Amino acid sequence: MVGENETIDIPRDSSVGVLLLHGLFGTPNELHVLGGVLADAGYRVRIPLLPGRGERWDDLDRLSWDDVRDAMRHELELVANEHEHVVLGGLSAGATLALDLALTHRPSALLLYAPALVVRRPIVALAPYLWRVLPRFPFTVEGPVRRDRIPTRAVGELVRGIQRVRARLGEIDAPALVIHAREDPLVDVSSAERIARELGGPVELQLIDAPTHALTFGSERDHVAALTLAFLRAQVPARPRSGAPAALP
Repeated sequence: MVGENETIDIPRDSSVGVLLLHGLFGTPNELHVLGGVLADAGYRVRIPLLPGRGERWDDLDRLSWDDVRDAMRHELELVANEHEHVVLGGLSAGATLALDLALTHRPSALLLYAPALVVRRPIVALAPYLWRVLPRFPFTVEGPVRRDRIPTRAVGELVRGIQRVRARLGEIDAPALVIHAREDPLVDVSSAERIARELGGPVELQLIDAPTHALTFGSERDHVAALTLAFLRAQVPARPRSGAPAALP
């Protein structure tokens, strides 16, 4: 499968670079279909493997939210050095991470899919205090890679990230696309509604009638990709670096 243990990078002669971040226990494969659609439309796309994922699962017992954010800050700087505009996006915890990065590196636009700011399971809030005595939660994670027991510290670090971002949403003024399923089984739709209400810039909120969290790799992926492409063409159209309009697919 594409992008399970390595970064996906789709180069393009483009004025716009798009950095997409996968979910908490996911892989770049969650976003490769979306990335391909955007690349075909003239956008350069990079989807890095987050630290501790892929074949380095046990590293999550040692990594903090700041460690992961700093690694993705380096990825963001790589894209920013090569393109006039940078678009930041992510799925679930990746969307939370994108919001955190946007606090210090203002992107030209944000793409937020099922952003994790409100979680359904109350025990998740205890993860920052439980991980030293309960290293694994007995939760099943469905996705490109199935996991039956997940690292508690990684969940606790996500809670830390949520707390950091939630208090500072108003400082983020980049145009944002927020897509969420009304019946998302993992992250309540109120998460997207809060983000849309409190972000400091213009927001396009799209709520999908589907019982899914896997917006970018499940049955809704084509619809989500079409919504994303329409948003980006309106907000940050891709052009070759020469300045001429990019060819449409």
